[in-house]
Amino acid sequence: MMAVILAAAGSHIFHLDRSSEQYLLFNNAVVFQLLHAILILWLCSLKSSDFWIRSTIYSMLLGVMFFCGGLYVLILVGQSSFTWLIPVGGSLLILGWLNLSISGFKKLGQSDY
Repeated sequence: MMAVILAAAGSHIFHLDRSSEQYLLFNNAVVFQLLHAILILWLCSLKSSDFWIRSTIYSMLLGVMFFCGGLYVLILVGQSSFTWLIPVGGSLLILGWLNLSISGFKKLGQSDY
């Protein structure tokens, strides 16, 4: 929901120039937030959430908050003391995808094939 609200605000309130770097960063942050929100919701709906799935959910939640939130702050405020959150958030997103891959390979190894 926040990504949709921010996308609308970016188009109508923040008046970002569509040819600017800020607009591209803002658009990337919104897309990252939307896609990861869908994945997080799907992962939360799984009946069996083992350690790897739970760690994926937590890593991605924090990753989206830090990465996208840091980008929003960078775009709207400029360089601040919060911009260090962007690489930390990106690393957490990578960790989340790695955890999800481990979970998938573990389940693949447990299949009857």
